[in-house]
Amino acid sequence: MAASLTQIIYKEEQRAECYPFANVYFNDKLTIFFENEVIAKLVPESKADKIGVCSWKLRQKQRWNVGKRREITQEALESDYDVMSFTRNTHHHQMMYASEQWHPGFRQILSAVCNYVDIVVPFEVAQPIYQNAFMANRAIYRDYVMTYLNPVMFVMSSDPALHSLVTQNSMYHELTRGDCASRESLQEQIGMPYYPMAPFLLERLFSIFCHNKKIKVDYI
Repeated sequence: MAASLTQIIYKEEQRAECYPFANVYFNDKLTIFFENEVIAKLVPESKADKIGVCSWKLRQKQRWNVGKRREITQEALESDYDVMSFTRNTHHHQMMYASEQWHPGFRQILSAVCNYVDIVVPFEVAQPIYQNAFMANRAIYRDYVMTYLNPVMFVMSSDPALHSLVTQNSMYHELTRGDCASRESLQEQIGMPYYPMAPFLLERLFSIFCHNKKIKVDYI
């Protein structure tokens, strides 16, 4: 299989928003890691040469792209690249700086978690990728999951001090205008009435991986 894109849904009505060539994964067990736990499960199992695992909202997010872009098609997914991002920011955008503004305490918590597993956190990343909205060749994606994502999720769960840090309120509800899960729904599913820091820390992890490994990122 040349390229495989999987989109994650939480409700059946979200299936219609997914691309017709995408695999759809129904996730009924939300944790503090959100879609990252699905990524950690599906990527090692995939036999595809190029792999992507992201939200059912991918098509909606395309309107945020900067500059000229191609449509997401199966042909585009099977083109020549090591990593291909579905989103793009301006040259002036600073992911690490913005993260601290959006989620106060972000940089300190990220450094504490990554230092625990010997991952170097750069002051800034060269090529930011958001929302896990990317495709990567199988070797690169598996390397990321095994050496970055899995170790970080493990220490977030197993170390009480780190767990306390990553389950702090990310203030995401204050940033959005209703385009997110309700506080009641989150309380029921993950035991806290807010989005914790954990998924936003993990969302930046692949950009750090690409920066540290000097991996070239192409764009759709």
